[in-house]
Amino acid sequence: MLKFFQFIIFLILQILFLPFAICGGLLALYFEMVVSRKLGVSFTAEQAIQPRWTMHYFAVRSDPNTVAFMKHLPIESHLGFLGMFGAALLANRICGYIPSFTQIPEYGKETLSSFICSRTVLFDQIMERYASEVEQIVIMGGGFDLRVLQLTRDGSANVFEVDQEKTQSMKLETIQKAGLSNDWITYITVDFREESWVEKLLEHGFDQTKRTYFHWESVSLYLEEDVVRDTIAKMSSLSSKGSILAQDFYAKSFIKGETYLMRKAVQLVEKMGEPWLYGIDMSDDVKTSIEALVNEFNFQALEVSQFGHKGKTGKPFYAISVCEKV
Repeated sequence: MLKFFQFIIFLILQILFLPFAICGGLLALYFEMVVSRKLGVSFTAEQAIQPRWTMHYFAVRSDPNTVAFMKHLPIESHLGFLGMFGAALLANRICGYIPSFTQIPEYGKETLSSFICSRTVLFDQIMERYASEVEQIVIMGGGFDLRVLQLTRDGSANVFEVDQEKTQSMKLETIQKAGLSNDWITYITVDFREESWVEKLLEHGFDQTKRTYFHWESVSLYLEEDVVRDTIAKMSSLSSKGSILAQDFYAKSFIKGETYLMRKAVQLVEKMGEPWLYGIDMSDDVKTSIEALVNEFNFQALEVSQFGHKGKTGKPFYAISVCEKV
């Protein structure tokens, strides 16, 4: 009954705020899909931080850094988001209404609209767990993720973030404009097609004898299989025994767009010039599929979390693994 009452309050407010929602949505889309393309910055990199904005405003996950960052990010519209979600935010303040796409679902019941929130929280927990145990942290393709600002600021580990020039330059400029502190992080710009990220990492002080945490989130699906395998092999060769690799995987069914919503998502990323390329077989045992890959490179899977396996299809579409160098 409470949820029904909350929804009714939201619905009334949404009708009243409809002009603001439409204008806000159009403004947000313009920055996301037009400005980002003009500036040559990854469309999908910006998409990853939007759920963090909404989770913060609906008090699901505190992230003031992302809010401050988005206010200055050239390819996002903070005002547009406030317009889009104004009714929901007001309903939240009045009666506690929380949109379904912002909630953290029961484990295994994640959907395409909710799994990014679950992914964010789980990776938070993984990084927080290992940040105090390792001597080095390497963020592979960090995009506009600011998690590391919050979880590594005690300075107990050397932190390296490796990414493409345009994305990283915009990130650093925006961090400065937002007044956020990041002076303990070493940012490394790499043209992955022309330069060796391994050489760049070593040049900037990476120590192969130290236990390291590699964070590789939502990157591999944009790469060819041989590039994924080569990257894992290189992380292994750089790692000392006991180093950790936290990585996510998407199902082949997801990449191929085997459901209506998946097909729409596939069409969107292809239109934006960032097609999905790599997935693994999740039709049987997910952990076995991941182990078959990582064991080749002297990693052992410590844990595998699969998303969506308790849903309508009974099959997972996404997984996060934590592996240890043996």
